[in-house]
Amino acid sequence: MEIPLVRTISRILETREATGTSSLTQANSSSSASTILSKDDFLVLLLAQLKNQDPLNSLSVEEFTSQLVQFSTLDTVLQQSESINSLLDKALRIEALNLLGKRVKVGDKVGIVSKITFENGSPKIWIEGESYDISLVSEVLTDG
Repeated sequence: MEIPLVRTISRILETREATGTSSLTQANSSSSASTILSKDDFLVLLLAQLKNQDPLNSLSVEEFTSQLVQFSTLDTVLQQSESINSLLDKALRIEALNLLGKRVKVGDKVGIVSKITFENGSPKIWIEGESYDISLVSEVLTDG
């Protein structure tokens, strides 16, 4: 007899694997090991625990509730982290666009920012035909 929660978790994991959103699939294919468990990792561990628990010595309600609360907390923290990263990305893009037409100092070079491009999501400023990472701007001198 399959427990409804086990069936639900199994369906969630199967759906994520089918759509390619599982971090386990990505983590297993990655050569570097991660020390942080993802939501999917937690679900896999919870599912394995539920499937393999001894029926005569099952997990207490308190322990199970505690694990579900931990999962919920993890999910909330991950969502907040994604939101913060998105906000930081947008702020960096706005900062780059605000430099357009301004005279800036990048290392020893001083020039007017002629255009902005985005390479791999990271803004690059262009001065006299050369691109620079926005983090290299040390000073904004004047409007062009």
